[in-house]
Amino acid sequence: MINFYAIPASLYCAKTRICLRHKHLIWTELPPPGGFGSDVYTSHIPSGTLPGLIDGETTLGDSEAIAEYLEEAYPSFPMLPKTINDRAKIRELSRFHDTRLEPCIRALFAHVPPKEPAQAYLAEHSKLISQRIKQLETLLHNRPKFGLSLGDCGFPVTFAWIEALKPVLNLSLTIPDAVQKYLNWVVSTPAVAEELSQCKPVLQAWFAVKGARCN
Repeated sequence: MINFYAIPASLYCAKTRICLRHKHLIWTELPPPGGFGSDVYTSHIPSGTLPGLIDGETTLGDSEAIAEYLEEAYPSFPMLPKTINDRAKIRELSRFHDTRLEPCIRALFAHVPPKEPAQAYLAEHSKLISQRIKQLETLLHNRPKFGLSLGDCGFPVTFAWIEALKPVLNLSLTIPDAVQKYLNWVVSTPAVAEELSQCKPVLQAWFAVKGARCN
């Protein structure tokens, strides 16, 4: 039995849930015992990070490591293509999400609700996010022809956060047609659709705690 440590609002936990769902796996989802980073939790997951996964004797605390493990341990419903080049391109897409796009979105969380002194920062940060989305458009030109992959799992929830943050922080962002077409396809896949169906109330609850409203 897979034990999956997660919290509802985490983008990386959502990414891992999509992998688990796509592979038709059964898991038990648990909050980190003692709270995120606690001594109790680190006794289970040494890094203290989320998501965390325990599967028999395997203990992992990183979404990318978990995704790669699930792909090898449970090869049914594969999420990596067959050729070396195609697998590398999918991994490149995944790392772009984790190291280039997602950190830009995470940086906005501290600015909800928005404050007047932050407006100049938010305007400049919008340009950076637009640059990252434009880079994604270029990467997608070389995405291998393959079904839902490890490289796709981070983007749908991250873009759900982008859409939720745009009106709250008055972000000036445009999604290129090629990126929107890609997102439309990704969100139509069953594993992603199921995750997104649970995402909206999570977003609304998060914004409510922050004293803001999510449409």
